[in-house]
Amino acid sequence: MKVGERYIYSEKDYVSITNPNEIHSNPLVPTEKKLCFHTVYIPENLMTEISGAKHVYFEKRSFKDLQLKAHILELIRAVKENKNETEPQLLGKIIIRLAKHSTDKITDDKLIFKASWEKVLLYIDDNLKNDISLSLLSLNFGMDKFKFAKAFKYLCGMSPMNYVLMKRIFKAKGMISKNTNLTALAYEYNFTDMAHFSKQFKRFIGLSPRQFQKGIIQD
Repeated sequence: MKVGERYIYSEKDYVSITNPNEIHSNPLVPTEKKLCFHTVYIPENLMTEISGAKHVYFEKRSFKDLQLKAHILELIRAVKENKNETEPQLLGKIIIRLAKHSTDKITDDKLIFKASWEKVLLYIDDNLKNDISLSLLSLNFGMDKFKFAKAFKYLCGMSPMNYVLMKRIFKAKGMISKNTNLTALAYEYNFTDMAHFSKQFKRFIGLSPRQFQKGIIQD
């Protein structure tokens, strides 16, 4: 999801958040893929009234909360089944749960990268087959590693190393054909072994590399 100039990445079962008055879109999904998601719009005044917080803001734009997910799915079912009497109660549960993830707003000027954000992402893309660590990233961009990690997560929605991991998985996925040696591919993209590659592949793709390759062979 793109929010302004930021890209917010989410994993399976995660909830993505946009704050009031933010323009957002989903430009990263290939045109041949079907994107399925549900959006719950909560007016700012209702969020404030029910949560009791004066300034509700979400610094963390993507997070996993299975209880919140359950409330959202329950609300969606109620809407589809025209159970209007239950909707306000369910929306209240969602707001109370959401408020637990809200924070005081962090101003951008406290988190500015000394290099441009685009250069940070390009550096990662160019080095997916090489060793990338938080210390190395922050050193390359002239920042303390803790400040770098905080700034990255604020702008991207996930930690730098989770982002690197995700990019490696999707890059490797694009390289898989029916003749691909998956073990060699795992080592090529800096995974410690096939088991590590398979675990992380399933985390982001929903299938193991072998299951994904089998689908290609069957097609």
